[in-house]
Amino acid sequence: MKKSIAIISVLVILLSITFTACSKKNVVVDENGQEHVLLTDKKGNFVQNEYGGVYEVVTDEDGETQTKSFIFPDRVTNKKGDKIENTFIKLDVPSKWINFSANDKLSIQHNGECLDMNKAQCQVDVRFDVMAANETLYENYRGPVRWLVEARTEFDDLKEYETEICGLSAKAISYRTLNEGGTFYYYLVERGLAAFEIEAYACDDCFTEDEIKELIAKAYTLKDLGGVRPTAPSTEEAIEEDIDTSAE
Repeated sequence: MKKSIAIISVLVILLSITFTACSKKNVVVDENGQEHVLLTDKKGNFVQNEYGGVYEVVTDEDGETQTKSFIFPDRVTNKKGDKIENTFIKLDVPSKWINFSANDKLSIQHNGECLDMNKAQCQVDVRFDVMAANETLYENYRGPVRWLVEARTEFDDLKEYETEICGLSAKAISYRTLNEGGTFYYYLVERGLAAFEIEAYACDDCFTEDEIKELIAKAYTLKDLGGVRPTAPSTEEAIEEDIDTSAE
C-alpha cells in the first residue's frame, strides 16, 4: 500500500513539473503588465473558443488549478519576432521578409530585391473584421480606389474579379501604379466568424500575382473559429468554465 502511494506521489510531482514547464512557454503579458498562462494543445496552438477567446490557467483560493476564458491579447509575438498571432490570424514571417505589423494589421515587408532597386517596398497587410458584412467592406475599399484611378494619371488598369486565396473564394481588386512599376491587390474572404481583408503591393520585378498569393497562403493562417458574426459589440464579461485538459 505504501509503495502504491509513493508511486502515485511521484507521478503527481512529475505531472506538476511537466505542466509548469509547459506553462512557462505560454505566458503572455496584457496591456496592464499582468501575466497570463494560456492553455495550448499538443501542437502548441492556443485553445480558443468559437468566438476567438482563449483560456488561461489560474489557481483558485483552495490552490486548485482551473481554467477560465480570457479575451485574446491584441497581439502575441515570440521572442524571435517571426511568429505573430492575434484572435483570428497567425503569421509566420517568411525568409527575406520582416514583421511590419501595426494597429489591427499583421503586416510584412519584403527585405529583398525591391530595396536594391530603390522602389516602394513590397508589402502585405492582413486584418480581420467581425462586425462588418462582406459587401460593406468590399464597397468601402472599392469606392476610393475607383476614384483614385479615375482622378490620378499615375494609376490605371483597374480590375475587379473573383479568385482564390488561402484555399478560399475571394473578391478581388487590383490596379497598377505607373511611377513605381508595381501592382496593388485587395482580397476579401470570409471564414467562420470573420471577414479578412488582405492588401498587397508587389513590384513587377519582384512578384507576379500568383507568387504573391502563394506567399500569403504560406505566411498567413486565417483561423476558422465558427460562431456567428455579432451585430453589435459584446458587453458580456468573460465566462469562467472548466476544460478537460487531459484531452489536450
